[in-house]
Amino acid sequence: MMKNSVHSKLMGQLIYNESYPAYERTIGKINWKLDAQETADVTVLIQKAEKLFVCLEDFDKKAKARIAEKLIAYKNDCWPEYDENDEDLNWEAVDNGLYDITEREFAEALTLHDIVIKTESIYCEYLDGDLFGGHRVHACFDDHYSLLEATI
Repeated sequence: MMKNSVHSKLMGQLIYNESYPAYERTIGKINWKLDAQETADVTVLIQKAEKLFVCLEDFDKKAKARIAEKLIAYKNDCWPEYDENDEDLNWEAVDNGLYDITEREFAEALTLHDIVIKTESIYCEYLDGDLFGGHRVHACFDDHYSLLEATI
């Protein structure tokens, strides 16, 4: 049986959600979850969350840059910023990349929405800033904040 809540010195109270199962903090712009699977040590998850919490701004900036680097070609090739059915579309401009967005523009469009602290990884979900028609960007990081995977 899980406790109804746990307390973090830095993050405050995290309430247990049986349906996930996770301890959640939904105060502020970013939702935090501690993945409370039966094998998880909640004390370790809290320490991991607090470590990220204190460097979140720097982590977020670097994470967005890595995600942009990983997904920029997919964005520009498969989710163009032009209407392919436009009769007046300048295809030469398309071929020359004039409609492509930059990695910087891509990174700036992302907004961190959810963080799930897991035993083996950190999962982050970003709002896409309409880069992909409102789909979420999913990213997984190791404990050293290196990007393991980024998908739509």
